[in-house]
Amino acid sequence: SSETRENILRYCEMSGYRSKATLDKKWMTRNYNITVVMPSEQEILEIPFFYNCIMGICNAAQEKGYHIILLSLRVGELQPLKSVLTQGKTDGVILMRTWVTDVTIEYLSAQSIPFIVLGNSQDSTVQCVDHDTVRACKEMTSYLIGRGINRIALIGGNIEHTVTQKRLAGFRDSFTLFGKKPIEKLIYLNCNIKETVYNAAEKVINSNAECIVCMDDKICCQVLEKFQAIQVSVPKDIKLVSFYDSYFLEHCKPAVTSLRFDEANLGIIACEELIGRI
Repeated sequence: SSETRENILRYCEMSGYRSKATLDKKWMTRNYNITVVMPSEQEILEIPFFYNCIMGICNAAQEKGYHIILLSLRVGELQPLKSVLTQGKTDGVILMRTWVTDVTIEYLSAQSIPFIVLGNSQDSTVQCVDHDTVRACKEMTSYLIGRGINRIALIGGNIEHTVTQKRLAGFRDSFTLFGKKPIEKLIYLNCNIKETVYNAAEKVINSNAECIVCMDDKICCQVLEKFQAIQVSVPKDIKLVSFYDSYFLEHCKPAVTSLRFDEANLGIIACEELIGRI
């Protein structure tokens, strides 16, 4: 009926809905913009991984004549991204962080627009660009076990982040390689703030662990801060390594053994792959 039709059109206008045909017409003409979606967290740009990736993306985009739209989204937030897409402002999307259950990937998969994920996705149909994190973390932990270090603690971040899952998988795989099992009570995850890292570090010291593996540079720095406060010496009292290296760890004394990745190149490859799809 005409009344129902008016109600539907009114709702479409209010919600910003556009028909697929309308969207397809908008995307038939390139506007040479790429949208980069990064997590909205305090001090996120101080984390070298995101900064270096963005620089790589920007350099690759500039060489191809593209511009970057940078969106910062909270967990589960979609409206800013929906607005960019429904207004036809972008030719493609790069996601810089993925979750085990990721509503942003679910949303983009239902749209008629190319997108690429930095990291990994549970959806095998999604194109991802990533380092071989599992293998790298496995090699690092295997190096420790091979030196006769068995009581190894692990301090990591949010278990819902796919990168945390991959680092954990590499850690566990190394024990399997040697026919051993990690000490579960020495694995501390969801250490997302300084206080939880401090608490985990103190518990590890009291458990007579031989070594702490930190999942990233930020956690490693916070562990060092805690040790300095309680007068624990590295490596005399306990050994310390990191699954991720950055300039935060460059001037640590003593030096911290860590894994180094080329984040800028990761951004370059992701941008070039996306432009190729566009």
